[in-house]
Amino acid sequence: MTSRTEALVLHRRTRNPNPASLHSREIELRVAEDGRHVLLSRYVELFSHDDAAWCTVRHHRVPLASMIRWMISHGVEG
Repeated sequence: MTSRTEALVLHRRTRNPNPASLHSREIELRVAEDGRHVLLSRYVELFSHDDAAWCTVRHHRVPLASMIRWMISHGVEG
């Protein structure tokens, strides 16, 4: 979505709430191109045959060092 590095897809779901619509959702995690941040991207799209379409993409950027520190302090050993 935002960079050329490969993403880890954490969640992907496509469903048809009714025969005339399609709802897609995807959440992915990747290392940013600078190698210092992690990007969590959320993509949601709703499409229907009556020309109603809606799409949103949100990106959350976290310093990789902060995420590792958080994992060490909150994680369970094993």
